[in-house]
Amino acid sequence: MSYVVARMQKLKADNLVGLGNHDQRKTENHSNQDIDVSKSHLNYDLVAGRTQNFKTDIQKYIDENKASQRATRKDAVLANEWVITSDKNFFEKLSDDETKRYFETVKEYFANNFGDENIRYAIVHLDEHTPHMHMGIVPFDDDRKLSAKRVFNRAALQKIQDDLPQYLNRKGFEIERGEKNPERKNLTVPEYKAMKQELETVKAETRKQRQELDKYQFPDEKDVKITRKPALFKQGYSVVQNISLDMLERDAGQGQLAHKLMIDLEKENEKLRKEKQDLQMANLDLTRKNQKLTKTLHNAQNLIKHMANVLREKLGDKLHIRASTWHKVGLEAPNKSDKRVKRNQERNTAPRR
Repeated sequence: MSYVVARMQKLKADNLVGLGNHDQRKTENHSNQDIDVSKSHLNYDLVAGRTQNFKTDIQKYIDENKASQRATRKDAVLANEWVITSDKNFFEKLSDDETKRYFETVKEYFANNFGDENIRYAIVHLDEHTPHMHMGIVPFDDDRKLSAKRVFNRAALQKIQDDLPQYLNRKGFEIERGEKNPERKNLTVPEYKAMKQELETVKAETRKQRQELDKYQFPDEKDVKITRKPALFKQGYSVVQNISLDMLERDAGQGQLAHKLMIDLEKENEKLRKEKQDLQMANLDLTRKNQKLTKTLHNAQNLIKHMANVLREKLGDKLHIRASTWHKVGLEAPNKSDKRVKRNQERNTAPRR
């Protein structure tokens, strides 16, 4: 039986523009090679009309419906996007109408639990390898306060993974929950797509190797001559001519070799796939650490600039900071000529006694 795939990512203001262009197919050039632009007209939005521009329309909805009159924080999560799908075999068994009903049922479940109006878009993509839905939900709690941490906390996410497959079962879909594994890392949507693409690549390589093995030509049965002769010790004993026996032994040996080769190749593919996954995870971890360090460095540089300005205001020309000191913290030394010009201007504008 197929599994429900439900993955969530948090969206802030900076994420909404690019994601909106992707989900709504506003550009012709896509980094995702799975997109078949000739089929993009088949995509549809189950709540069409609610959101034309992801950033401005979602922000407008929040401003008009939030309980507080205070401005939304710049780093606040404005929406939680859920990507809903299953495997390709599941959708191949469904008609177009049943596929649409599947996604409508999922939307219905989230509307019942998190508010229908809070679902600002529910775009179904039929122009990629496997049908899937991008559904954006504004995380308003019962008090109309914007809080992704409260609305989609760990308990809520666990409940969705447990309840959604059961809800779909009651609506007539043969689908089940994925395996529970508390130690398994929850992938972001881009990470999930990357892993899914890698899995498809491994499957394609395995199919190719099986096809190469199928090309092996075994001799026709007519070429192997077996005659029945009276047995010395057992009635009905089969006697095989020497030349036919040699052919059988040769083909058996080649068959065993081919089978061993196939097993070895599958093991090697599995090993390479795991190594690639490990490298991807390590690269992702390093990227996150680098971003964090870059942000920390930027904040430190701003603090140094601020402190230097404060000291300059208090000490004036008595403050001397070497250019090498600025360079050590990744900053350019202030231009001395600019300082002289500024001081001369201040002297010229000062009232004379």
